[in-house]
Amino acid sequence: MAGEQPYWNPEMETLPRPQLRQLQEARLLAHVPYVYQHSALVRDVWDAAGVHPSHIRSLDDFTAKVPTIDKDMVRVFRERTGDAFGGMHCRPADEICDIHSSSGTTGAPTFLPINRRDIDVFAESFARHYWCAGLRPGHTLSLSLGLYLRPLQALYTAAHRIGAHVALTDWLDIPRLLHTFRYIQPDIHIFLTPPQAFGLRDEMASEGMDPKVLFDPVKAFIWAGDAITPKTRRLVTEEWASVVHDMSGTADLSYVMMECQAHDGLHAHDDLWFLEVVEPGTTTPVAPGERGEFLYTAMMDSSLGFVRWRSEDVGYIATEPCICGRTSTRLYFLGRVGYRVTVRDQMIFPVEIQHVLELFPEFDHGIFQIIRDAGNMDTLKLRLGFRPQDEPALETLRTQLEQHLGDKLGLPIAIHFVPTEDLLVLGPPHKIPRIHEVAAA
Repeated sequence: MAGEQPYWNPEMETLPRPQLRQLQEARLLAHVPYVYQHSALVRDVWDAAGVHPSHIRSLDDFTAKVPTIDKDMVRVFRERTGDAFGGMHCRPADEICDIHSSSGTTGAPTFLPINRRDIDVFAESFARHYWCAGLRPGHTLSLSLGLYLRPLQALYTAAHRIGAHVALTDWLDIPRLLHTFRYIQPDIHIFLTPPQAFGLRDEMASEGMDPKVLFDPVKAFIWAGDAITPKTRRLVTEEWASVVHDMSGTADLSYVMMECQAHDGLHAHDDLWFLEVVEPGTTTPVAPGERGEFLYTAMMDSSLGFVRWRSEDVGYIATEPCICGRTSTRLYFLGRVGYRVTVRDQMIFPVEIQHVLELFPEFDHGIFQIIRDAGNMDTLKLRLGFRPQDEPALETLRTQLEQHLGDKLGLPIAIHFVPTEDLLVLGPPHKIPRIHEVAAA
């Protein structure tokens, strides 16, 4: 039966890499002139660099000659010209489109249009992920997301394309979400975020609900918003007796990657996006398995000119076929370029801190920030969210936490406690800015 096939799109998901590279080259060479013609920002940046589409005749030309773009360029162009889209919009002004925005966790949100064609393109990508997670015709998808995020329509369009129903809820409306799980009994839930996961855990405990009973119909949760850690994975697999697939990427491009059943890296869709891994802040490529910054090019996006986009994500990739049979690139995320801090010449990422915090039930929610007051600090300083019921024990917990973190990282630690609610309001409901910048004294 069609419902039993392992892939939504067998041809693209198992395409041998030599043919995949040929497809990427053909699509990139077709896309480059279009973006140059229609994106004012891309055209300005390329003209300043002395690059023209006629110079790009191969993938090697593309990676050697095309300049990168980033969010700061978009914001500067927007403020200089008054163009709400920062010069990225590629469609005619009279074309009907929907306007979304970025999360704004690393600066002022940027506006992101999308047309019907691109919704359908991105829905193809999400359908592959859903199918991998187990969504089938007649099933129900629980979709929990902010309206402002660009992938929203592609996410529910993909479920409809499979033949599934969609139940919509908001990020942190935990009572409504529990109500949905109780009565609608969805088969797949997307997106399970850190605040949502621990909000569900606490609400079920307060209501005396058994998560293994409530979540028995759920075939899989799709995790996003922040790095999944061993404890959060165990929360779903052991306490809830379900399955969790990690998902990450960038909502601005609607480019997301997800684990398959092997849980060994996140599968990208290389026929729709072109991925490069470079030394952070440069365009110098690094080999598979080496750490670098991810550059993304949306080869099929007709609404926005995402070409060699600096994602600010740091990680590494694997390009050999997965045991699941998929030949796509697999990504392993380590953190954000902007979320790195240096303490006594040692580079630290937030996920390393989270691995220690999750050992403490009072702080396994992962709501914290790193205080950065210098380029190379003497002490790792944290703003750590606490719940009112834990306030009497904070000083004892401070001593224990500073000792555990110090032993783990080999660094002196200083913790400043902040009510959890004060940190949650700093960003979108699924994540907060991980760095709190403080001017050096």
